[in-house]
Formats: sequence, C-alpha cells, structure tokens
Amino acid sequence: MKTKRFLALLLASVMCLSMAACNKNTDEPKDQGNGDKDQVEPTGGKDADQYYNTFISAEPSTLDISRRMDSYSSYIMLDTMEGLVRMCFTGEGENQQYEMRPAEAESWESNEDGTVWTFHLRDGLKWQDGEPVTADQYVYSLQRSADPNTACPNSFFLEPLLNYPEIAAGTKPVTDLGVKAVDEKTLEITLISPKPTFIQMLPNTVYYPQRQDIIEKYGDKFGSEAEAYIGNGPFKVDAWTHNSSIVMSKNDNYWDAENVDLQKVTYNIMTDETTYMSAFESGQLDSVTVTTKDFVEKFKGEGKTYAPYLSANLAFNFFNTKDKLFSNVNIRKAFTLVVDREEFNEVCYDGMRMPTYGWVVPTMTVGDKNYREAAGDNIKDMQAELKAAGKTPKDLLLQGMQELGLGDDPSTLDVTFSFGSTATLTRNIGEYLQQVFKKELGVEIKTTFNEWGIFNSNVQSGNYQAGFMSWGAYYNDPYDTLSLLLTGSTAINTGWANADYDAMLNKATSDMDEAARIQQYTEAEKILINEECVVSPIATNQVQQFYQPYVHGYSQLGFTSTNEKYIYTEGRK
Repeated sequence: MKTKRFLALLLASVMCLSMAACNKNTDEPKDQGNGDKDQVEPTGGKDADQYYNTFISAEPSTLDISRRMDSYSSYIMLDTMEGLVRMCFTGEGENQQYEMRPAEAESWESNEDGTVWTFHLRDGLKWQDGEPVTADQYVYSLQRSADPNTACPNSFFLEPLLNYPEIAAGTKPVTDLGVKAVDEKTLEITLISPKPTFIQMLPNTVYYPQRQDIIEKYGDKFGSEAEAYIGNGPFKVDAWTHNSSIVMSKNDNYWDAENVDLQKVTYNIMTDETTYMSAFESGQLDSVTVTTKDFVEKFKGEGKTYAPYLSANLAFNFFNTKDKLFSNVNIRKAFTLVVDREEFNEVCYDGMRMPTYGWVVPTMTVGDKNYREAAGDNIKDMQAELKAAGKTPKDLLLQGMQELGLGDDPSTLDVTFSFGSTATLTRNIGEYLQQVFKKELGVEIKTTFNEWGIFNSNVQSGNYQAGFMSWGAYYNDPYDTLSLLLTGSTAINTGWANADYDAMLNKATSDMDEAARIQQYTEAEKILINEECVVSPIATNQVQQFYQPYVHGYSQLGFTSTNEKYIYTEGRK
C-alpha cells in the first residue's frame, strides 16, 4: 500500500530530543496545489468574488472546544480557530505530502530529554474581536479541558501532560497540570515522559486557546449560538441557523489573513443524501462526498473534479461490556467474527471503502513504516484460527450463552444495536447486520436509530448494548486510536478497563525506538481485539470527494487541519 510520508518539519519532535534548541524556521506560505493531479492549472486569475458553499450532514453538537464530541463541530472549529501549529500539505494529488507548519507559535524548542517544550507566540496575535491572544489563554484552555468537572470528551489527548492522570482522577488540582505561561508570549508545556508524537497532537482542537471572559459571560450557552462563540482562526461565525446552515466570513484579524482568499464560507446542514447530491449537481454546493459508484460515475461524466483519498475514519461495532450479554468475551467475538467485511463493504458501501481487520486504520504509519502492514490483520487471524479449530462464530455464541447460563437457543436473546444517525445509509447498515446475525448466529437483533446527540448521550451513560459508529483519527500515530480505549477514556464508553493494555500502550507512546513502538502497539492491539474483542473494526472510509472544476487549494490527505483556509475559486460562472 502506498502511504504518505511526513516532511522534515513533522519530525521535529523526534529531532528535538537530541538538541536543546530545535527552532522551527519558516512560516512563509507554500504552494498548496489544486488537489487533483489531472486537473489543469488555473490560468485566468482568481475570481474577484471568493465564496465557498459546502455541507455537513448533521448539526454540530457544540462549538465549545472543551465539550466538542463530533466531527461536525470539528469542521467549524478548524475554520474558525487556530492553535500552536497546523498540519498542512504541499504538492498536488497523489504527490501531496504532510507538512507541519508554525501557526500561532512562530517557533518552539524542547529540553534535552524532550519533556519540556517551550512555544514562542507571534507578535500581534488577535481574536476576531481584536483582543490579543496570550499564553495565559492556552493555559486556561488546557486546564479547563483537563478539569474532570468539565467532562471534556477529548481530555484523553492531554494524557502526556505532567500530572494529567492525577488531575483526571481527582487527586490533584487542575493548577498542577504541566502547563504555564512564562510571559504573555511564551508557553511552557511539561510532559510526564518523552513523547515522540507530541507535536503531531497539537493541531487537535483540545490544544487550542480559549477566552475565559467569553466563556464565563455565556456560561452553558457558550458555543451554542453564533453570538455566543469566538474564534482566532481564518474565519469567524456570522450566523448559525440551527439545522439549516452556518455562515462564516473571513477574519481580518487572523495573523495569516493575507493567505486566505475566501471571503465567505457557508456550511449547509443537509441530512438527506438526495438533497445534497442534487445541490452539488445544480451548482448550489461547491463540493460533495458521495457514497455510491453511480454518483461517482455520474459526476465524473459531468466533468466534476474527482479527488478521492483514503481517510483515517474507521467504521466499527462496539460493545457495552457492562451489559450482561456482552460482558462475555465469546459472545463479543461471535458478533465480531461473523461479519464478512468484504461483503459488508460491497453491500453497504457499494465497494467504496476499505475492509479493515484491525483497530488501527491502514493509513497509520510509525516513522516510515505502515503500521497495518507491520502488525498484520487481527480479525483475519482470529477468523483463520476459529476455522482451523473446526468452529464457527455461532459455536462461540453458544459457548458464551452456556457460560452465562442462557441456554442454547440464540433466538431467545434480546439484543439491540444502536445507531447515531437516521440516514438511509445507516439504516441499510442496520438491516444488513440484522440479516447476518439472524442467518449466521440465529439472533434476531433490534435496531434503534437516533440523531447523534441522543445516541451519544445514551452511549456515554451506558444506556445501550451494542452500537455502530465511526471515529476519525486526529494525528498519524497508532496511539491516537488505541488511546480511545484506555481506562478512564470517555471517547467510546464500552465500560472496559485493562491494566495490561494501559501499561503496554503507555510504554509504547514514550519509546523513541520506532521498531519497539510498533511491537508494543501490536501487543496492545492484540489485547484489545484478539483477547478481549471490545470493538469490531469493519471499514476505513475511502472519501469519494468531488469539487466543482473552479475550486482549487484543497487537501487530499486525511490528517490535514487546513479545512477551507487555502481554498480559492477561479473560473466560477
């Protein structure tokens, strides 16, 4: 499999461990390309009227950094917020490569062992209202997200910071977090131990600054309305019509505003696939993601720009290990191994995704090595072992039922699978799983379909048996996705905890030897999948992205955090 490699700037966190001052150099804008190797370079000059219309398929839950829990919110935050660094791209089409660029931090360095990082903020940084961005605001933000009283869904990304585990457990005050403002423009972050991927984590929204005065002004309403939100990024939210649209305009106070062409960005909130496909075809939308081959062929035939890429978004089933039925590992394995991922991809996704057999997605690398190629395919190995033993997934189910004293008739089981969407695609997935589980296991499952907010609330409270969802990785290291199942993580509430898993994963994340890290990640993944089978990975999203021919400057890489920053139009009629 061909994988993308990070450029030299991305390796800064590793290099800095051997030098006391690893100063990041340039912040000059680089050529972002037009995102399609087959597309003719624009020659007529950029359009005078720069605007961009796109869509999201659900309402964002919140624009509060410390309470964000869905990708829809992330889209808006990546456009309206700025952190210390941005994960950008250079080149075009299949030749695009990742590049970490200085953002609000114009430079940074670490101490000799890589445990203390010092970030130097640029001069003249401002929020959209003209107030200065300061190091204290980063301190406030990180402390707020680390505070267990905030219940930040993404607080686990702060795990590398000194004293975070104790703060999360409530045994130390949040003021002991390893972060401080040396002065208004200097931020110091102290880690528990060296972490070779620390700089890669910083584009994550949880590392963005926050305005204490604005948050306290609006209280629980903060992040729920346009007027109750503030940003420091390329764009600012002008209007939020709930369940309809979010309209943004260029933020002239943004430090890099001169490299932002778009004056207006509109996110239409469209839940129905037919609606947004028709809107793209008629030119009302400038980009769209399709899910069927018919639409791929249709839009290619109409001359739309086709820019597909394999993302870091994983679709999976997961189990509530506190539920009586799914507390049994053999039953979890039965529901995992019975799913034919190749067939699932063809039937549910029209062959448009990549069947996936491990928790870490196929796009992940450790250094120059593709992790999935090095670690193997967990589910395939388990299925092969079961077959070699002359058993089927139903045998595992019956064994688990016997262990729980539930008899030997699978049709008597009461099982409900929960889904966080009411879209047609999601309902089709539910119907497919119903058929598979009935045919192969003899279990007639029930399905429930709710909007994301209700679904997520049920999952977080443990009010479910098993579910289906997707999760997108933030940065290119297996720890990103493996850490979702660490003890205490609120990302995916399975109720599972395993000390050996925690220890192996925490050891891996601080090991500077890449070969050793791969081995340790592999062992942790085997505990999660082969031994405990807490989650059931199914498919990695192959993003079938289309743009109108006049759109340029977009990314075809799954981990970039540029969003609409570098997009521009040329030749819009």
